[in-house]
Amino acid sequence: MLDLAFARRRYLVRLSDGPAQIRDLVEEFEHSRSTVNRAVRALEEGGLIERGTDGYEATYAGRILLDTVDEASAIAEVVEASDGVLNELPSAPRNHRFFADAELVTIADTSPATVLTRLRRVAEAADRFRGASVAVNDEAFVSTLYRRTVAEESLELSFVLTERVADYLAAESPERARSVVDAGVEMSVVTDLPFAWYLSTVEDRTTAYLAIHGDRGNFLGYAANDDPDAVGWLAGLFDAQHERGTPLAAYYQSGDGDALGG
Repeated sequence: MLDLAFARRRYLVRLSDGPAQIRDLVEEFEHSRSTVNRAVRALEEGGLIERGTDGYEATYAGRILLDTVDEASAIAEVVEASDGVLNELPSAPRNHRFFADAELVTIADTSPATVLTRLRRVAEAADRFRGASVAVNDEAFVSTLYRRTVAEESLELSFVLTERVADYLAAESPERARSVVDAGVEMSVVTDLPFAWYLSTVEDRTTAYLAIHGDRGNFLGYAANDDPDAVGWLAGLFDAQHERGTPLAAYYQSGDGDALGG
């Protein structure tokens, strides 16, 4: 059935738009009548189209299968373009639909500096920014978020950090960490995360960015998608991780004393 939908996709697309007679399909596709008859017969026998008063048209099953074929094709294009980079993502949680029509940017195809510059521009343009970090981010990217949130107060920022990243921030940039805490920036700390991601909102439109890191935490690229389902998936993950995390101030004050030395 899936092979049939792939093979006759052009007919399914046309007949999903509205009914058509055999003669219409012959004229539109410039196919012979026998070729059109074979295609229509195969689709009708498969239950993907049916004949109505105004001609043949796609059935509900045909429309569903067409959507499936189109989604699979879009995902396949991203996987092919990834050249194996997607294999660095963990096996769970899975959401292959995130990659349908996603923009994939990797340092294998684009210079690392260019990729990181793009992410900095995302942070610079955002009205609201939510993130989840598994590794220490590019310093210029972090500085942009810090400046806009703490110094300028022009960005609504919420972040989830792993303990490793939070500890690194306290050790390497204690003044910055203290400023973030004092400013009341919404940050929480969790033991671990499956991967890193960002949600950037500009004028009520949100784009989701799924970051890809190697096994040593090295940044390899990202996939971006502004489809509501893609955004909803990562927004749901963010909310769940943020809720289970420990507020950054409480994390630094826990244990044997204030990690910031205050």
